[in-house]
Amino acid sequence: MKRLTVFICYLFVSPYLFSQIITPITSNFFKTSMRGLYNVDENIIWASGTGGVVMKTMNNKDWETFFNPKFQLLDFRDIHAFNENEAIIMSSGDGCEIYKTKDGGKTWLKVYENKEKGIFFDGMDFWDNKNGIAMSDPINEELYMIETKDGGETWQKVTSNIPKTLKGEACFAASGTSIKCVGDSTVYIGTGGGEQSRVFMSFNRGKSWQVVNTPMRNGEASGIYALTFIDDKNGVAVGGNYIDSLSSVGNCIITSDGGKSWRKPKKSPKGYQSCVATNKNGTLIACGSLGIDISYDKGNNWKHISNDAYHSCVLNNNKGWLVGKNGKMANITIK
Repeated sequence: MKRLTVFICYLFVSPYLFSQIITPITSNFFKTSMRGLYNVDENIIWASGTGGVVMKTMNNKDWETFFNPKFQLLDFRDIHAFNENEAIIMSSGDGCEIYKTKDGGKTWLKVYENKEKGIFFDGMDFWDNKNGIAMSDPINEELYMIETKDGGETWQKVTSNIPKTLKGEACFAASGTSIKCVGDSTVYIGTGGGEQSRVFMSFNRGKSWQVVNTPMRNGEASGIYALTFIDDKNGVAVGGNYIDSLSSVGNCIITSDGGKSWRKPKKSPKGYQSCVATNKNGTLIACGSLGIDISYDKGNNWKHISNDAYHSCVLNNNKGWLVGKNGKMANITIK
């Protein structure tokens, strides 16, 4: 594993009444497309992408980059970290490989592989440092799910009674966040591509499931691309249609009853959105091909704050990060 330490010089950009400070960065080391992004806390953030690239910062400023030639053909669409030393990366595409590091990214151990026809993993999430779940597009009209109970060391297929998918229904791996674990045992999965964009819900770590229809845009390339929850009741999902990316029709929905029902916001974000993130205060940021939007009222009203496109975002207290194509990154501070 070749390791490079990246020291980044920051530029100051604050065009919106100093309420947000957005600092765009382009890495000169890798032209990778970054989609995996996870923040352990304000200082420790991990990122992953195409070409076998994994990155980490431990001070919210200087990024350490890990590159393994064996991973060059893999697209790490999702990453989850427990601390500065332990992290898990998941590849998307035809087949899936999952790796775990215990030494801060220096070495990676393969902990799962699936080359079954039709497998395309979209995301993973964890309830705690031991228990997690990951999911793939449907196999035989059923979302393919795996779970771990030992921090990602081993994975087993979820075999509970999962509701059948609709014709064309699947999940999106735009940012690895179309699956979200909430609290001690709840998990939400957003779908699209079919006649309805739906949310699959389990309140007992995947032992049983419910599914609800949503007013998110449906049809080919349309649906829920990402979701997050502020607390156990209030959640937001974003998406739309990545082909018709200029349209804001059906690109955001919100819930205030723990996912039992969903409604459209009063004012939607701009265009197609691939990721959404929140802090404990209920402030949300969303990103996509048309830029960055922010909401201060649990997703009811959105304000467009930047035209810079990004794939994924995270937010912790008043600080966050965004990543995108060609090694593009940005730091955001909310005043």
